Amino acid sequence: MTKKLDIYEILYLVDTSFTEEKLENKIEFYRDFAVKNGSSTIVKNCGQKDLSYIVKKQTSANYIQMVYVGNKNLVNLINQEMNRDEDVLRHFTTKLVEVPEM
Repeated sequence: MTKKLDIYEILYLVDTSFTEEKLENKIEFYRDFAVKNGSSTIVKNCGQKDLSYIVKKQTSANYIQMVYVGNKNLVNLINQEMNRDEDVLRHFTTKLVEVPEM
């Protein structure tokens, strides 16, 4: 019996007070987290953008897009980790039909 793997995309917003090095470390942390749990990833830093509304007292955020291969178990692990991370302002995961151009 084989487990079906799907393609997921997570967009997460990170505090803008981060230095470039600290932001890169945060991106690497979540990339490594997915890879250690058996996934392969594509990550894109979409840069800093203004928010439509205030989130955790912030008016702008760094937008990070990560596409990865996994199952519901991995999605739940990543979501749990991001829920615990105070530096992640918001995040949401979508299941993709095909890999987007990045």
